[in-house]
Amino acid sequence: MSRAVGIVGGAESGVRSDFRTDIAVIGGGASGTLTAVHLLRADPDLRVVVFESEASRRHLGAAYSTTDPRHLLNVRAQVMSAFPEEPGHFVAWARQAGYAVEPTDFVPRMVFGHYLRSLVAQFGDGRLRVVTERVEDVVVDGGGFTLTAGDTTTHASSVVLAYGNPAPRQLATAAGPLPDAAWHVRNPWDLDALTALPDDATVVLVGSGLTAVDAAITLLDDTPRRRVVMVSRHGELPRTHLAQALTDWVSPIPPLGPLTADGLTELVCNQIEVAARRGVNWRAVIDGLRSCTAWMWGRLDLEERRRFLAAHSRDWDVRRHRMAPAPAARIRSYRDAGRLSVHGGGLQSVEDLGSRCRVGLDGGALDADAVVNCTGPLNDVARTVDPLLRRLVDRGTVAPDPLGLGLACTPDGRLLDDTGAVVAGMYAVGPPRKGALWESLAVPEIRDQASQLAQHLVSAQAA
Repeated sequence: MSRAVGIVGGAESGVRSDFRTDIAVIGGGASGTLTAVHLLRADPDLRVVVFESEASRRHLGAAYSTTDPRHLLNVRAQVMSAFPEEPGHFVAWARQAGYAVEPTDFVPRMVFGHYLRSLVAQFGDGRLRVVTERVEDVVVDGGGFTLTAGDTTTHASSVVLAYGNPAPRQLATAAGPLPDAAWHVRNPWDLDALTALPDDATVVLVGSGLTAVDAAITLLDDTPRRRVVMVSRHGELPRTHLAQALTDWVSPIPPLGPLTADGLTELVCNQIEVAARRGVNWRAVIDGLRSCTAWMWGRLDLEERRRFLAAHSRDWDVRRHRMAPAPAARIRSYRDAGRLSVHGGGLQSVEDLGSRCRVGLDGGALDADAVVNCTGPLNDVARTVDPLLRRLVDRGTVAPDPLGLGLACTPDGRLLDDTGAVVAGMYAVGPPRKGALWESLAVPEIRDQASQLAQHLVSAQAA
């Protein structure tokens, strides 16, 4: 990190800090870092404060703080630039930094983490402060906001919630939540906990998405005696990217007017069939919809969005969020060797046996050395245990998205309170916008949001 970046830690310094800033960004992972970089880049006079309580994840978040080089990006390097107007920026940086990267490569996620930190070093001059405290409250205060975080009080004109993907929901069965036992691994990114398991451990991963794939690789690749059992409701793994890059298939856009979830799904299936008859893989059709997904999601009314979530979202997710070829090959080899199995039906029961546990699955039970929560983020802020979000929701300053996908907001990220009114000066970037946009998790979408919000806030500051 650049020496010019101000690091503030009330608990570490023991001195009360009280200061003013233009923009306060809550969350110092990829979403918050990209937001801060775009703000600093857009206006040389703008002052920005980023709050990130976990120093080890500063400017990385959960996904890019991994130290396992086998954890790869699930999109190609050519779409990972921080700047939409400079699509080759990430690849150029990687080569200059000494990485042998081609535009079509799937690079280690830790490399992208190094890239994010390099951007802070480049743009994070004396106008950027990083506070290593958890924000406890945000209060609307005379046209601005007052934020309290440990021994730090910050007065900001605008606030951006960019907290990324929240922690997973608590694992539970019909008998209740899983106990706080040694075998219960709540954080799938705790690589120390995973690698410390016995060399002959049997490990149950609850979830079968990309997080579970990475956990399985960490557990199995170096220790041939371990066994992993994945369990999820549907028992489906993400599909795999093809080794070669594809040209996106351009699907016809439905005429203006309301859409239905079933009709939209039928359109995609029809396009996949048409593409197949012309020798084009279905992946090109899915990728070609990326630029218009949010627009089509916006044409579904609330009930049709519920219908999509209930009937079609899982099929979309396993095809849209795919494994890179190398991890997919590893997963296939583990399954072929009988070291990895994937089960549907969800977690039926868990019995605490002390140092181990007995896990009930659909159709049987097994004794395991660990159960790892790979279920994905708890996006529903109505059920959040995060103290700040809980306080803001209870007060009515912000509101849950009605589908439980994040925060209630406009498509351009303006937050809504519990009456549905816009909270002037308060915004969301990244995963909290999922309910408004559907696609709001990956770097290309987050980067575009950060760029557009920076332009808006700079204009607002100048007005």
